Amino acid sequence: MNFRTEIKLGKSLKLWDIEDRISLIGSCFSENIGNKLSINGFLCDINPFGILYNPISIAQCLDRVSNLKFLEKEDLLFSNGYYKSYYHHGDFRAKTMEECLEMINKRIEISNSFLQNSNYLILTLGSAWIYKYKGTNNIVGNCHKIPGKEFEKSILSLEEIISSLKDSINQFFKINRTENPRVILTISPIRHWKDGFRENQISKSLLHIGVDEIIKSDNRIEYFPSYELVMDDLRDYRFYKEDMLHPNSIAIDYIWEKFSNTYFSDKTLNIAMQYTKLNKMESHLAFNPDSPEYKNHLRKTEELRKELSQIRLS
Repeated sequence: MNFRTEIKLGKSLKLWDIEDRISLIGSCFSENIGNKLSINGFLCDINPFGILYNPISIAQCLDRVSNLKFLEKEDLLFSNGYYKSYYHHGDFRAKTMEECLEMINKRIEISNSFLQNSNYLILTLGSAWIYKYKGTNNIVGNCHKIPGKEFEKSILSLEEIISSLKDSINQFFKINRTENPRVILTISPIRHWKDGFRENQISKSLLHIGVDEIIKSDNRIEYFPSYELVMDDLRDYRFYKEDMLHPNSIAIDYIWEKFSNTYFSDKTLNIAMQYTKLNKMESHLAFNPDSPEYKNHLRKTEELRKELSQIRLS
């Protein structure tokens, strides 16, 4: 008897090569898949503004990176001893305004260069709920633990989701220099429980409908079902962390397996596995650095590193 409703995915029409560059923007899924891609040998630019959840903030990030729109002094706030930006995750902070602007704008510059040469752009949407800072009436990507009374919470309309993402994706296509750039949209399986169980469901539903409309409008855009893989395929709390909200490492590995089997050719899969092996070998801690066994391990590690470098050059 079958106790699962497994989602079986076919191969993508365009399969990835190990030299392909991937830009990722959005929620925790972007971080998880981006880290997996990096470990497996791909060149990635992951979340140039940090983790973002709502489509407007994700679109704003993509727009600023695409058009080299740098932040200025008035875009920053000072909170708990640090300068920060409402557009960014809290990881982007500094003790002085000048340091903060330099860090943020340098990353925009680097990410713009990478985005122009990215073969793929992956956008992961987390929630349709937004927070507007009352002082400016701007939608924020992060509230930075500022008192809630300073913000107005609301949910995006379907039209706002579609128009903001389509406009920013079109900017990506305009600046991109690769032969056939592709965009992959996905929806995070993480439930935003603090919004409320029904509110979370309404939010995810809006994202699904919006994404579907965007995909229909452009054959260069496709959907990867990370949400469905967790909610419908795994469908069990043993695949969650202790908070019962975030997928655990087993679930992430399962999504990665589905993702790689969908987008990688057999050749790329084999090379990616070798990069994973190299990563594990490089992370190995020596019990006795002077032992013949460890010296042999270092020799084999260097041989594999050179072998993979030659594959990139060929």
